[in-house]
Amino acid sequence: MSAWFRSTACITALLAARLLSAAPNPDDLRHAFADIRDDKIPHNCEHAAVWLMKYRDEIKDDLLDELYKTDAQGRDTIIHILFNTDSFSPDERFIRFLVNRMPEKDTFWWNDWETWTHINAHFDRFDPVLKEQIGKLDDKANDMYVVWAIAWLAKKRGILDQYAPLFTPAVLAKVATNLRSDNRAWNASQAVRLFLLLGDQSLPALRETVRSSDRQGKNLARATIDALAGKRAAFGYLVSKLYLPRTPFGPEVDEPEWLAPEVEPYLDRETYP
Repeated sequence: MSAWFRSTACITALLAARLLSAAPNPDDLRHAFADIRDDKIPHNCEHAAVWLMKYRDEIKDDLLDELYKTDAQGRDTIIHILFNTDSFSPDERFIRFLVNRMPEKDTFWWNDWETWTHINAHFDRFDPVLKEQIGKLDDKANDMYVVWAIAWLAKKRGILDQYAPLFTPAVLAKVATNLRSDNRAWNASQAVRLFLLLGDQSLPALRETVRSSDRQGKNLARATIDALAGKRAAFGYLVSKLYLPRTPFGPEVDEPEWLAPEVEPYLDRETYP
């Protein structure tokens, strides 16, 4: 055997050993999966998450399998890691799991920006499931944000015309119920953002809400109708009561210079106009 061959074989063996030593130990993986669950032990989840992140490319299949077994804290941790694994490609089960649970948001690692960035990066795969989700809107559930974000993303990608027909009169009637006073945070803001995105398609649902007995719903519906007609005072009222600049990811919407003076008259006033 030549010296060159012996040297090459030795280097190959060393590289193989290094690769083997870098693989995660199955016992360590099992312990990490246990530690990311909500067990009230301080810091063990974050330490386990760091370890899982280190080996994320090698264990992405294990992470995906554990995702459907673990608890809420574990789910958020694993989803965060998968979002940050370049070699991870979502399959249909993951896509449906992610979209279906968005209204239920867990709280540990959950980050809307990461979620919608991931959806945008794999939009072709998410597209049919997102379209299905619009028809599932429940006016009593916490999914107004999700439906608005779907429309926002479609607008950003220049395909809102493909999504607009899915916002049927029945769906928009459910959207309009979110304008009413219901002690649910932010849902009126999300409903108005959606109506503004859809434009004149929103008018029948808004006009019906103007005829309702709920004072908040009537005022927001009136103002949204006028905002769609370009009336600056209407935007002033809406901004005084709601949070409109938000986006699912990327920079928030810049407020025009003319807006602040239009907001001022409505800061201590509930009715519009």
